[in-house]
Amino acid sequence: MTAKSSADTIRSPGWIAAAVAVAGVLGFVYFPTMRYSFREWLKPDYSHGFLVPLFAVYLAWTWRDYAPKAIRWPDARGLGLVAAGTLLFVFAGITNVGKEWLQGASLVVNLCGAALLLGGAGALRWLWPALAFLVFMFPLPYTVEHALGWPLQRTAAVGAEYVLQTVGYPTFREGVILHCKDHVLEVQNACNGLSMLLTFVTLSVAMVLVVRRPWLDRVLILLSAVPIAIVANVIRIALTGVLYNEAGKELGDRVFHDFAGWMMMPFALGVLLLELKLLDWVLLEDLGQASREDVIKNVTARPAHLFMTDYLGAGPKPAGPSPRPAAPPPPRGAGS
Repeated sequence: MTAKSSADTIRSPGWIAAAVAVAGVLGFVYFPTMRYSFREWLKPDYSHGFLVPLFAVYLAWTWRDYAPKAIRWPDARGLGLVAAGTLLFVFAGITNVGKEWLQGASLVVNLCGAALLLGGAGALRWLWPALAFLVFMFPLPYTVEHALGWPLQRTAAVGAEYVLQTVGYPTFREGVILHCKDHVLEVQNACNGLSMLLTFVTLSVAMVLVVRRPWLDRVLILLSAVPIAIVANVIRIALTGVLYNEAGKELGDRVFHDFAGWMMMPFALGVLLLELKLLDWVLLEDLGQASREDVIKNVTARPAHLFMTDYLGAGPKPAGPSPRPAAPPPPRGAGS
């Protein structure tokens, strides 16, 4: 089948019917998964799920210049991805191991298959980053959450103890319970920072996909997402302990505890922006060697650079005869 322009292809009745059929099948099959994910988005840990599809659409729109100009469809290679996504969906349903997350991942695979089937390789190259980003809207399996929860909870307690002791508040830790001066502060499971970690990792990946920077900068941004999120949560708990002692537990619970949870994300983003600025200072861009034409243009625009009278050795010479250069020392072993 010959390739036709994208505008003509997506307006053809056959392509529209195929796209509607694919969307209908995927919507019917994955409706329970999306309903479960929506209920999880209403919880603090996955509240960023509402923004993930919107950002995926924005990312596809931002990269619309990469959209194929001509489409040859159907591309049979897309059926291979659809088959892989279907097998993953069935496997998750049978084994019930990470069911919702694996089925969500299978939706991403099937969407990539649909893009390849209906739009060819060009459409897949254009859309796969936006489609892959959709995996962040599906809740992690319970086993993964449980495995991450306790280490994060203990790390937050140890870090908050160190910060409180450093700023002058006598603090003693028993497990995840902090005895800070006259108050007891328990780092509960809800305060382990998993919500901030998931949200900040999602935002970091989104920033990596949007910013125009070298790959080294993008890798450093991704690697720093986890420690920045952990540090932000530690500071949040430590500040709560400070307020408990200075303003009372009631104010700490009603005002600062919840307020700090909202403010730590802007704080983490500010640290990330500071990291980008530091990368600009440390990792200088290699601009290459100036060409002869660039040098001539620069000298012509600023001719004063030709007269560097303040440069060492370029100033006016003193009047009178020039001093006689000192004789070199005789070589070793030479006679007088």
